[in-house]
Amino acid sequence: MAVVQHPEALLGLEIGSINTRVSLFGITDGKYRLLGSHSAATSLGQDLHIGVGVGQALQVLQQATGHLFLNDSGGLLIPVDRIGRGVDHVAMVTSAGQRVNAAVLGLTSDGSLRAGTALIDCLPLKQIETLGLVHLADEIKAIEMLIRSRPEIIIITGGEDGGAEISIQRWIEIVRTACRLMPSPVKPVILYAGNPQMESTARRRLEPVSKLQIAPNLQPGTGHVDLVPAQILLEREILTNWKSTVPGLREIVALSQDLSGLTARALDRMIRYLSQTRRHMPGHAMQAGVLAVDLGGAHTTVAAGLNGLSATVVQDKFFDLDHPARIDACQEIKSWSAEPVSLEEADQFLCNHALIPAWVPETRKELALAQAFARYQLRQALGRLAENTPWFEFNSTVGLQGYYEPIIASGAVLTAAPDPEGVMLTLLDGLQPRGITTFVLDRHHLLPLLGKIGQVEPVLPAHLLSSAAFVNLGTVISVVGDLPKGKAVLTVRVGTQSGTSYTADIHAGTLTRLEIPAGEVGVIELVPHRQIDVGFGGCGQGGKLKVTGGTLGVVIDARGRPVQLPAEDGARNAMFRQWLENLGADRE
Repeated sequence: MAVVQHPEALLGLEIGSINTRVSLFGITDGKYRLLGSHSAATSLGQDLHIGVGVGQALQVLQQATGHLFLNDSGGLLIPVDRIGRGVDHVAMVTSAGQRVNAAVLGLTSDGSLRAGTALIDCLPLKQIETLGLVHLADEIKAIEMLIRSRPEIIIITGGEDGGAEISIQRWIEIVRTACRLMPSPVKPVILYAGNPQMESTARRRLEPVSKLQIAPNLQPGTGHVDLVPAQILLEREILTNWKSTVPGLREIVALSQDLSGLTARALDRMIRYLSQTRRHMPGHAMQAGVLAVDLGGAHTTVAAGLNGLSATVVQDKFFDLDHPARIDACQEIKSWSAEPVSLEEADQFLCNHALIPAWVPETRKELALAQAFARYQLRQALGRLAENTPWFEFNSTVGLQGYYEPIIASGAVLTAAPDPEGVMLTLLDGLQPRGITTFVLDRHHLLPLLGKIGQVEPVLPAHLLSSAAFVNLGTVISVVGDLPKGKAVLTVRVGTQSGTSYTADIHAGTLTRLEIPAGEVGVIELVPHRQIDVGFGGCGQGGKLKVTGGTLGVVIDARGRPVQLPAEDGARNAMFRQWLENLGADRE
């Protein structure tokens, strides 16, 4: 029987727009572990080489871990040699490049154009043109629009399998004409992802005028959307674009060979894998989904998985100064800040933060502004994901409608925050989850890397996800129902492994922390009011739950859905202070 040879050491590079993080993985006591992780500022910009930041982080990582993987000139030693020096594989994910301009050509707004928009939203693409059936009424104008906007990628979709052949034929001819009129340096890559019966026509008419990629139909049937094959093709094209525009990226991609990709795509892959292994929610025949949220320095990324399906949205963190949503964002920041702030202060915060994305809050008010903005970012990204994805339900007022366990969060505003109570409240307010879930912090931004490394070592993600590299912030039980504030909604009986036991009554409108030491196993029995749903199958349904204590033990959110905030500024700020104190924060 052949002996499986596992890599001894693997190196992960996560290159973001603001920070570059390097992580070393190795085997300890028969399991893969994170041996060390370090970050440096991403060396991105005019006259800068992206490898400089990577090299700086690697030098510190080697010194901190004591594992020699660099030669005298700073190059990597690959593979691990007979005395243990070097690494066997290098994986790299990046989000450092500029968005690539793309145009979507399809048919109807609630059909192929929606599928094309969802495809663009899950990648670092910028949708600069959207042309549908109405634009076929004036083909010359459509050609002019494409030439004027100069997309780097054109996506042609539409027509269910076997349908809309005449309309698709016209789009093919419009794109052919536009490409023939464009100078060679700006000819776009064309992705055909429509009715497969028109593929041969697309090849015959478009291959002579520009680079053509063929993907399966984005929407082969009503209500059925499959973006993954097109995502794979576009990921390669985006990386090719970035290798020519980001100095140093080409060399790093070559170093990582087949283990390089876009951060959002790797995250999507990992969430899709995890959604296939989830347990069922207590009392439910349905399987719980998995959710990841990343509040990065320049982008907000959310990825959801359910029963082997996945969906992702990548949104820019900051607005243009004249963007109409900026006013709404300021109002949201003011309303959801745990410290008193004015609209003017919220607006100044947005402007300053956009100018200095690497800014780190230094005062309590600055932290409150950053966390209020994080709540807004989460709601906006999840709302966009719900628009693009039929099976994902989220409402900006009442929060998540499905059940997701766990919810994995990353981004410095969460992972580098000075107190876990503020992080917990930020996630609770931004997501407003239902049922029973666990908030997990990805402190080292490993989840996308695991999606890549899993391609060569499938057991590594399983080992890492159950290790201390991921922090259990706490189990969350959301109490949903319509009872007056102050009314008893739930009785909780708690028993811990160490022998501690107690009973607590939970009242409507409250946020309560149950003390279960981190890492200790406890059993919780939930006895809800007949009008209350705690995630065991419906109103009045209770049961027992085995949990492992997180940083904040177990948190019961009985504030209702939606979370109600007082209109008056002073009362609202006092409520935030009370919630944070209930979670254990020292507000002195």
